[in-house]
Amino acid sequence: MKSKINWIQVGLIAGVLTAAGCGGGGGGSTTSTAPPAVLAVYTSSVDFGDVAVGANTTLGATFANTGGSSLTLQQNSVSGTGFVTSGVGQGITLQPGQYVTLAVGFQPSAMGKASGMVSLTSSTSSAPVTLPLSGNGVIATHSATLNWEASKSTVVGYNIYRTPAAFESWSKLNSSPVISTSYTDWDVQSGDGYLFAVTSVSAQNVESSFSNAAVVTISTP
Repeated sequence: MKSKINWIQVGLIAGVLTAAGCGGGGGGSTTSTAPPAVLAVYTSSVDFGDVAVGANTTLGATFANTGGSSLTLQQNSVSGTGFVTSGVGQGITLQPGQYVTLAVGFQPSAMGKASGMVSLTSSTSSAPVTLPLSGNGVIATHSATLNWEASKSTVVGYNIYRTPAAFESWSKLNSSPVISTSYTDWDVQSGDGYLFAVTSVSAQNVESSFSNAAVVTISTP
């Protein structure tokens, strides 16, 4: 399948940069060179985990310019069966402190593990930034879909946590932020009870506290 990539939300990361000045005396002048641009990614890989065959899960990967000069995103390629999105996003310029969130979707057409790769090049270097992708297509008989209100603050996405109803321990279900306000868990079991909670992730990659927990009981069979 041909992959497509959607680029969303270009914004300014607050608090990253400080203004720097220079001065001279005695009639002389000083020439300064801005620090180079640096393209950084907030996650080292995107793992979709289990996704029902025919269903789609979309996660986000945030890229930021953490250097002192502007950079331009030049080219992207996406490989791997089932990793399908659109809009390559080349030509986007990131000023110092700006970020962009890349939406990557996984829609398996058959059972089994799948792997792929996002490769992104920019004006900072001839070597691409790569982001491994993985997921597992499953036949799911039960699922739990969560919906929540969007954060009033600027965020790049959300993290989803689950614990058995006995409050054993919380487990994060997504490897990188969910960029919508809905998420389906395909790994729930018939007759079991669970609690789910959501956190938001800011443009500075800072996670919020847990939301109120939602209690879900899976039907039998």
